[in-house]
Amino acid sequence: MIQLTYEPAFDSFHAAFRALRLRTILSVDKPLHRDHFRILDYYQLFPHRIDGIRLKPEHRRYKRLGPIYESKKPYGEQPDDRLVFDRMEPLQVTALDALAVRAYIDTEAWSRGEVIPTEKQPPDELDRRVREANANDADLEEFLGILGSEYDLSGPNGLKARTGLLEYRQDAV
Repeated sequence: MIQLTYEPAFDSFHAAFRALRLRTILSVDKPLHRDHFRILDYYQLFPHRIDGIRLKPEHRRYKRLGPIYESKKPYGEQPDDRLVFDRMEPLQVTALDALAVRAYIDTEAWSRGEVIPTEKQPPDELDRRVREANANDADLEEFLGILGSEYDLSGPNGLKARTGLLEYRQDAV
């Protein structure tokens, strides 16, 4: 028997929508490395895996989000985090390319591998859906904003090491 299932992690349109959602929590003053953005996107899609992140003591209260978002867990078994994260990369990059082409993120910064939101707003209906989705997951978006602003990407205490999603031991710090 063949089963067809939908997996948002491998849908480029869903990746673009998630990127628009994350765009609202980014600062125009602090560029975010593309891998940093990708990690935020991963946890926006799989918030039930937040409890696997090694957080700073002042942020450990956010580990409770994992069980709260257990209902967003995909149907069926998933491969390990790192494998799913690696497989998502082409779709995440394609989504960010599309946002850069449409000037929702800074094109010059994106060519350097950084994500900086622009002032351009999506069409009204899409903007409404983004705001609605973010309002429904306000605690998650707050947490992702903290990961984006208060955690470095590289080094033994960076987000790569704390999540285990990317190799960090060869990082220049």
